[in-house]
Amino acid sequence: MKTGQSIDIMKALADKSRLAIVHSLLERSHYVEELAERHALARSTVSFHLRKLEQAGLVCSRKEQYYVVVEANEAIFDTTLRQIVSAAPVRKKVEEERIDHYRQKVLDTFFEDGRLVKLPAQHKKRLIILMQFARRFEPGQRYDETEVTGLIMPIFGDYCLIRRLLVDEGLIRRSGTSYWRDESVPAAEEQLEPEQKKTRKSMKNSDRRDIIRACKQNAPEMGIFQLRNKVNGKAYVAASRNLAGERNSRLFQMKMGKIVFSPELQQELAEYGADNFEFSVLAVLDRPQREADTEKRLAELELRWLEKLQPFAERGYNNRKSFERNRERLRLGNNGKDPLKND
Repeated sequence: MKTGQSIDIMKALADKSRLAIVHSLLERSHYVEELAERHALARSTVSFHLRKLEQAGLVCSRKEQYYVVVEANEAIFDTTLRQIVSAAPVRKKVEEERIDHYRQKVLDTFFEDGRLVKLPAQHKKRLIILMQFARRFEPGQRYDETEVTGLIMPIFGDYCLIRRLLVDEGLIRRSGTSYWRDESVPAAEEQLEPEQKKTRKSMKNSDRRDIIRACKQNAPEMGIFQLRNKVNGKAYVAASRNLAGERNSRLFQMKMGKIVFSPELQQELAEYGADNFEFSVLAVLDRPQREADTEKRLAELELRWLEKLQPFAERGYNNRKSFERNRERLRLGNNGKDPLKND
């Protein structure tokens, strides 16, 4: 059966009058006039419905003298619904491309410079994010808690939360203090299937509520930090929504000798060593009443410290052009008012 015919069959049967006519024809063949009288329909209406059924191959007709005899196509009624559905076009490549596009869109939204900015609230998106962490585990290899922390922290500071979510979602396994990922972990595209959203219950609703409640009660301090070279005084200044997690993450990166956000800092880290750099908090942001104000206030606070310390060129590792772009972006979003001149 061809794709077009399967669609025609479904359309043809999507009408109660045509279903009634088909039921009569499965009993025996009929004249058009008989069908009209039997179903209390006008002859023209019956002819219209028969054309639709005939186009789908469900019925056929023949002339007998002055009358048209209509009968069911018995062969097609032996076709199962599974066969009809399987004739629909299979566009697996297109579907995979759409899934890949959606996945990449989620990653671009929640990752910045290779680090996770925040966890999405929507479960489907969160699974995509968590899969990025799961892929850092080699299938079958065992990891202790220190090694798991080392895999998670370069991407996100709250390693305890990520570790728990990975286990709850079944993306990694745990036995005592040993963690591993086996081959049964679903591929990323399987996480997007609608049925999986309904049936995947590894994380109970009560568990999710506990996590959300814990996050609200133990919200991390937000503010501005700096990484300072104790030898030459140069600094890198940035904002963070989790200062404690940021400290752990940056110090771990320093210890590993890998900095991805600043080539200049990477070069001097290799030259001076991690012991000659220090992490310090410059300012803590008072938590706004509305979450919508957080990003704006944090960005303004970061600009003020960058303006104050001028950690550019020979004085630091920040990029002046990036500073100016962010200043202009906030100015445009503030009705033309310079964020550095606010009281």
